[in-house]
Amino acid sequence: MSETGGRLGLYVFVLVLNLIFPVLGYTFTTFGTEYEDYDISLDLDSLMMAGITFIDAESHNVTYEGEWVYFEIQNKTTRFRFMDKIRDPWITILGDGINTQRHSPVSKALDDWNFANRIAVVSYKTGKSEKAMFNASIIAEWDATYNWSRFRLFDGTNLFITPFSGTNITKAVYIDGTLNITVAQAFEETTNFNFWQFLGWYSGLMLGSQAWGLPAIFGWVIKILSALSLLSLILLTREMIFGS
Repeated sequence: MSETGGRLGLYVFVLVLNLIFPVLGYTFTTFGTEYEDYDISLDLDSLMMAGITFIDAESHNVTYEGEWVYFEIQNKTTRFRFMDKIRDPWITILGDGINTQRHSPVSKALDDWNFANRIAVVSYKTGKSEKAMFNASIIAEWDATYNWSRFRLFDGTNLFITPFSGTNITKAVYIDGTLNITVAQAFEETTNFNFWQFLGWYSGLMLGSQAWGLPAIFGWVIKILSALSLLSLILLTREMIFGS
């Protein structure tokens, strides 16, 4: 009897450990550390004014009718292309702007972008969701206070569009044809709770599929804990149903 109780206690301990370890690991390795100066195009003073702190960020230039540009943020690859005649999927022309794609399960398995998914973007000002960052939307979303146009992906990933030079976004879009994209994961001072963003953050930690600022070794530790938790859950269920 005591042996059964000991096994049950072990199973419960592993399950609880896996629930709290990702959060504790993230907390101990993130808070209280020095601010990390990412090599990005955004003005740091503007970020501080907006109450934004990055945990991962990357900037690249996109040129009109140029090549796809790839970003690797939090173990997710997202690509962008500044182009005309964005189609949905092949016939209907949606407009000109910046196309956004991520791997689908099939394209990721095949390591082939031909089967990638178009990712909808949400404007920060209006909350409007569109199938791309269209030229008109980039201009409409321009914030002269911070000198950026801001969007989000469904998982909370931040997208910032800025001119390659100067502060005239209309000229950058329609004449210069070169923009800068910053893709970032951020902590923000906000009173609005986003359940789906929290769910993506926590599930990514639980499964070890996203680092979210943790050292790489934590990803493997979490994956091992997740495997042990799954095994413990199965054994715990078996003990409760069939007994010893």
